[in-house]
Amino acid sequence: MLNKPEKKKEDINASSMADITFLLLVFFLVTTTVSSDKGIKFVLPQKADDVTPTKIKGVVNVFLNDDNQVLIGKKGKEEEVSIQQVKSKLMLLDREIASQGDSIIVSIKVTSGSLYKNYVEILDQVKSAKIDRISLAQ
Repeated sequence: MLNKPEKKKEDINASSMADITFLLLVFFLVTTTVSSDKGIKFVLPQKADDVTPTKIKGVVNVFLNDDNQVLIGKKGKEEEVSIQQVKSKLMLLDREIASQGDSIIVSIKVTSGSLYKNYVEILDQVKSAKIDRISLAQ
């Protein structure tokens, strides 16, 4: 009786698979870029030994509450405005304060329940109103 010849099983040569994987990993690590958030740019003042008190007349408060309502105005005379109206309201208050011989200082106060997106939008509105004296309060 004739025996059938046994078939050899084909093996896949995987000896260089680790080298190829390593080279692909290095290639992708070198060619990809990692995006990092830039954050909000602020120029902080230098530490001074003599601190001069701030005139209360020039301070304008901007409140953002838990219901994401924006209140803007001087102490005790705040009125509710939309976020898009912050820039125009600040420009009016800036002219009013400048006519009295003072410079405007904007104090932004945000509650913990408000949206961060709205806080950033308010900060953008203040910056676009060309106001560079900003106080971030808690």
